[in-house]
Amino acid sequence: MKIVGFCNLKGGVGKTTMCQNLAAALASLGRRVAVLDLDPQSNLSSGWGITVDEGEPYVYDFLVGDSSLQDLAVRREGVDVIPSSLDLAVAELQLEREPGRDSLLKAALDGVDEDSYDYIFCDSPPQLGLFTRNVLAAADEIMVPLESEFYSLAGVRLLDSTVKLFKKRLNKDLAVGGVVLTRHNPKVVINRDVQREVASYYGDVLFRRYVRQNVSIVEASGAGMSVLSYDKNCNGAKDYRLLAEEFEERQGRYGKEKTQSA
Repeated sequence: MKIVGFCNLKGGVGKTTMCQNLAAALASLGRRVAVLDLDPQSNLSSGWGITVDEGEPYVYDFLVGDSSLQDLAVRREGVDVIPSSLDLAVAELQLEREPGRDSLLKAALDGVDEDSYDYIFCDSPPQLGLFTRNVLAAADEIMVPLESEFYSLAGVRLLDSTVKLFKKRLNKDLAVGGVVLTRHNPKVVINRDVQREVASYYGDVLFRRYVRQNVSIVEASGAGMSVLSYDKNCNGAKDYRLLAEEFEERQGRYGKEKTQSA
């Protein structure tokens, strides 16, 4: 079982969208995947049409040990979704006063049977608050979505410094497993410039696959489903299937290499 965090300290780069669609694509390949929505905005949950009513258990109950993943899981497209709620914002204020607050997620995940899932994905908020710190403390690796524009580079470098700090203090095995370009168009000069800059900084950590700008990806979230279910033949669905194959290849599961479709 591998714990994968989805992190970027800059918002609006497609982080939650990537967590959802990559999970759905891996599930379509037969992988057992759970996703934890650790953002009080709950976009991952709403992107799958899930709403937590007042008084119902949600991801907070897993963090504090009151519920198991299986108790909370809502099945969507072959993925076990552990939903969030706006109440998580209030819970964050309370938890900030607790000892060991940055290791709550790690302690909770340590109690999950290793054979339950191939991957557990953790979607984090776009800032270095309590829940992002918990993801960095618990994850084996993080995936970093990066929009192909230069303002995104500053956020990635800040995240890289943060990862190094967490490796030193809380999680010596933490690694940046992959950087993936989103809303990328190789025909646009600035997008190619950003791609070269990221490749020079991260080398092979930059995925060969990328996600193109595609309106179906946005429409799919509004419809409460992944883009693979919304329109399996659109560019977004094709890109996420290719991304899942490269992700598996990098995990030692997927050996056949394909070229990025145009």
